[in-house]
Amino acid sequence: MHDQETIKLLGGQGILGKEKSLSHIAEKGLPKQALMFFLSKSRLDEKRIFRYLDVTKRTLDNYKPEERMRLYISDRLIHLAELYAKGGEIFKSIDSFTEWLNLPSIDLNGERPIEQIQSRKGIDNLLEILGRIEHGILA
Repeated sequence: MHDQETIKLLGGQGILGKEKSLSHIAEKGLPKQALMFFLSKSRLDEKRIFRYLDVTKRTLDNYKPEERMRLYISDRLIHLAELYAKGGEIFKSIDSFTEWLNLPSIDLNGERPIEQIQSRKGIDNLLEILGRIEHGILA
């Protein structure tokens, strides 16, 4: 997908090191710093991210900034960052993409796309919609 943009949204080389493979990064576990960096870039509500990551704020608070998170948390965060990388590319900025996430969507029967950020399937649905937008199909 858009691995370089995804890596940038997770803090880039400064936080993730020189590894370029998202699957290897996920397997090692993302450092908590990557989550904090993504939160600042995406401006997503913490509660929404924690619900999607299936983890409590208290659990995350127990991680030290450089401590690596579990595989399932890292994998889900990477998937979310991939959505933002693709959305940022299609809408030309994360801000414009974030705006789109909060507008009712015809493809979602009037639901706001941001409501889909609750499961991997929801994010996959959004990636599919973004693909249609990218190819000029009304969404």
